[in-house]
Amino acid sequence: MKKQSFITGAIILMIANAVSKILGAVFKIPLTYILKEEGMAVFNISFQIYIMVLSFIISGFPFAIAKLVAEFISKREYDDVRRTVNLSTLILIIIGIAGSLLLYFGASFFALAMKEEKAVYAIKAISPAVFFVALGTAYKSYFQGASNMIPTAVSQVVEAVVKLVAGYALAVFFISYGTAKTAAGAIMGVTAGEIIATAILMIGYFFSRCKKNKISIKRKNSEIIKSLMCIAIPLLCASVVTDMLNVVDTTLVRTRLLNAGLSSEDARFLYGAYTGYALTVFHLPVGILATLGVSILPVISGAIAVGNTERAQKTTKTALELTIFASVPCSVVLFTESENILKLLFNNPSSAVMLTVVSPCVIMMCVSQISSAVLQSSNKIMLPFFFSLICSLIKLVISYILVGCREYNIYGSAISANISSFIMMVLSLVAVKRHLCLKFDFKAIIIKPAAAAAAMCTVIYFLKTPLNELCKSSFSELFITCAVSCTVYILMLILTRAISFKELRKVLK
Repeated sequence: MKKQSFITGAIILMIANAVSKILGAVFKIPLTYILKEEGMAVFNISFQIYIMVLSFIISGFPFAIAKLVAEFISKREYDDVRRTVNLSTLILIIIGIAGSLLLYFGASFFALAMKEEKAVYAIKAISPAVFFVALGTAYKSYFQGASNMIPTAVSQVVEAVVKLVAGYALAVFFISYGTAKTAAGAIMGVTAGEIIATAILMIGYFFSRCKKNKISIKRKNSEIIKSLMCIAIPLLCASVVTDMLNVVDTTLVRTRLLNAGLSSEDARFLYGAYTGYALTVFHLPVGILATLGVSILPVISGAIAVGNTERAQKTTKTALELTIFASVPCSVVLFTESENILKLLFNNPSSAVMLTVVSPCVIMMCVSQISSAVLQSSNKIMLPFFFSLICSLIKLVISYILVGCREYNIYGSAISANISSFIMMVLSLVAVKRHLCLKFDFKAIIIKPAAAAAAMCTVIYFLKTPLNELCKSSFSELFITCAVSCTVYILMLILTRAISFKELRKVLK
């Protein structure tokens, strides 16, 4: 069983996530040509319903399994590690079968509830994926709790490749059958990808080696199940509420677009452009940087389990700094280069302003993600949910007001996302500071990155005109802009001593 430091593990997952996210975007590029805005709306709504059902049945288990595995390994209780995985697998198989059946036979109900009757075939096509994701969850969580991110990384990349190839091929095959079945063919690629990814995780687990205890087993199966449920059930309930609010948000946005006086076709077009183009690009950096939260979980959970508060504090501080340093340039690039990015990826810059408006959320969401991971790893499991609930309700209220105004329409959703994400970030940081007794160096995590971002924006501003004249393609212009501006950003961090190589070396050890 190969174990990595949290930064090494995060880098492995970041690379895998970057590859899988890029492949995911590449998957959507040809899909946009095949499905158009209407088909993308069907695809995205079907995928949201799948995520909702998936979250409803397994949310909480990945964290619970990984946390228990990390704690048992830190105490060298390896027999309990194996029994945790075995018991979790049995529970998740039963839940996965129930979830797939619910999604398949309830496809018509879900489609009508989301006001998208064309999504029935797509929902049925993705329903088997619920079972395979549930089956693979125990094995993936085991590797994450053991700080071995390689199997997870391999499964993610292979899943993305299979989804790309199978989804595109099936979409082309069904293209003559209309939008509904073409979207179903495309989303069937997700099911194929999950099957292969789960097989890889299972093979990796059965070939992994875990030490055996030299002492007798201490815990009963019932005790392990109770420990799992005490963590998983509260998180499951929290996830159900959160996903229901997301569904309400989606329905509210589509309804308020109609209330604003837009036709059904125009509302579908705006929603498809926002979710299919702008948010697809937006979620690339957010998803990649979320790996820091996965990597930090076993470190903090293990440290808290053995009473090593100092290690938890240092790891948290480093993770927050890395998250801020990495998310700021991503946000700047999305804000300033939204048109070129969308031209390059989709050959359709119509949603460039949408991406520009939502781009500041990258920083706020990434910081909130890592802060929530820290709180949950240190046994404040439900606190991030309460913060998220408050912010989701605020988002719904603002979306209801702004999206219903014709002059704001879909941009009201992006504005509400910025406001709610900022509140979530502040609440999470304050909670982390109080719970772990951390002292934040606000100059290092706010002023210095802001100064580096300002320098980056200045460079981009002065490069824009000459590059427009010299470069013949969006790719070359975007590549040069990102390379030069990000170099300036890193140099500014080094010059202002925002980056501490000494601290990084300690963590890597």
